[in-house]
Amino acid sequence: MASTPELGFNELEPQEVRDYWDDEARDFTPWLAESISSDEASHLSDVLGLDLEVKETEKNVGRYQVDILAEVVDDGRQIVIENQLNDSDHDHLGKSIAYAAGLDADIIAWIAPTLNDEHRDAIQWLNQNSREGVDFFAIRLEVWKIEESPPAVRFNPVEDPSEWKEKAQRSRDELTETKKLQEAYWTTFRDKIRERDTPLRPRKPKPKHWYNNPIGKSGYKLQFTVNTRENQLYCQLVIKDDAEGYHELERQREEIEDEMSVLDETLLWRPPEEGDSDWSKITLTREGYLENEDAWDEYHDWMFECGETFYEVFYDRIQEL
Repeated sequence: MASTPELGFNELEPQEVRDYWDDEARDFTPWLAESISSDEASHLSDVLGLDLEVKETEKNVGRYQVDILAEVVDDGRQIVIENQLNDSDHDHLGKSIAYAAGLDADIIAWIAPTLNDEHRDAIQWLNQNSREGVDFFAIRLEVWKIEESPPAVRFNPVEDPSEWKEKAQRSRDELTETKKLQEAYWTTFRDKIRERDTPLRPRKPKPKHWYNNPIGKSGYKLQFTVNTRENQLYCQLVIKDDAEGYHELERQREEIEDEMSVLDETLLWRPPEEGDSDWSKITLTREGYLENEDAWDEYHDWMFECGETFYEVFYDRIQEL
């Protein structure tokens, strides 16, 4: 009988977080905000199952400052992120609640390397007794290495809303046929993103008519849409609350359209409209029927081609705005 070869696994070694960040406000908070805003996938966004956009760091709330105020891209919910580089304490728990009240936040994420039992119990109690729609997370900050490997950060949720997964499952069970098709379409699209060398990011697929991707700047996103009412597909750069940024891009319209001409399609420029001044869009569109599942590969290929061209043409320009 042949002997079993030794696999030679190495041990994961926990690290002290202060070996990597000396100061919470000066080091860790800027690092985390940059991670969330980065064009790479954010580990915290993945842990929460939400696509986040940083609104402000060290925002004043009364006599104190919230570490990070962020927004859920898909629905605009406000999330307060409170950071610690030492063991959890009553002071930061109280601040988290005060910040949430002062900013009317919907989600509170408290991050620390050690979360004491009494604070985990407090988060659990808050989740059980707060009003519907307010959710609390206690997340352990961990850094790991294998021998001389580069360090790896892990956000480990030790307390989260007890109904978080139940609500998500209940919603899936109650989906209409159109919503089920949307979720399946974006799931396949997400899986293809994972398999390709592409600037597009794999995000959690949802039963929505859109799929958002960040493009390296807060307030800007690349959005793919399947419009079942008009039977149209959209690939568009969506700009929130930056009319001057839109108009600066429009001043480069001739050059941009020349670079986009490889797609042999016409860009539709949609400036901020009176009464709806927060939003502007630069859009490509084509005919597409969600119910025609045999055509999904063709639709996905079109979205990849358009999305990657948007990145190539707009990414650097957006960073300079």
